[in-house]
Amino acid sequence: MNAERVLESMAEIHSLTRLPRIGWVLAGVAEPESVSDHCFETAIIAYLLAQQIDEPVDMGKVLAMALFHEIGEVRITDLPRRSSPYVKKFKREAERQASVDILGGVADSVFPLLEEMHDQQTLEARLVEAAEELQIIAAAMYYAKENNGDISEYRRDAEKYDSLGIVPAAQVAEVVRRKLGEYLGDKPYWELGYSRHSGAADNARS
Repeated sequence: MNAERVLESMAEIHSLTRLPRIGWVLAGVAEPESVSDHCFETAIIAYLLAQQIDEPVDMGKVLAMALFHEIGEVRITDLPRRSSPYVKKFKREAERQASVDILGGVADSVFPLLEEMHDQQTLEARLVEAAEELQIIAAAMYYAKENNGDISEYRRDAEKYDSLGIVPAAQVAEVVRRKLGEYLGDKPYWELGYSRHSGAADNARS
């Protein structure tokens, strides 16, 4: 083992504790969660959901996927959804390369798990993806309850939530949708930052 290399990876990953989730920043949330907070809660939610599933689940894979699924953001940083039309084509490969530079020689076993999660062909991958998206709309619900920022945009996310066949996730998401609606009331949403006036809109659809 190269102790210096392990510490180097630890120090880089520690930066995720200081990196805020940019979507919440743009929504005006005061003291928003960090990327580390998001990963930790995703792992907790995935674990809780797995306990409600009758099928056997490889919890080692689930927790590793959940804890490391944003590892590329150590170097790429967190990008808001409104950046997707401009960066989607190269973002996954950039994050893959970053993850190799961060974890290479330290935790190579993470790389196939991240690919598995992105492909969403296994129960474990679908479970973690469902947990991640559930974490986002649940966080929106918490912020809306606290009247912290303009969370009206996330009503749409809650309505479009896809459980990927994970039944317990769908059931919890339905409760989140209801409560989020109650906290937001009839507050309208101004889609600031999403209007398109360039060819990027056409490129994003191609």
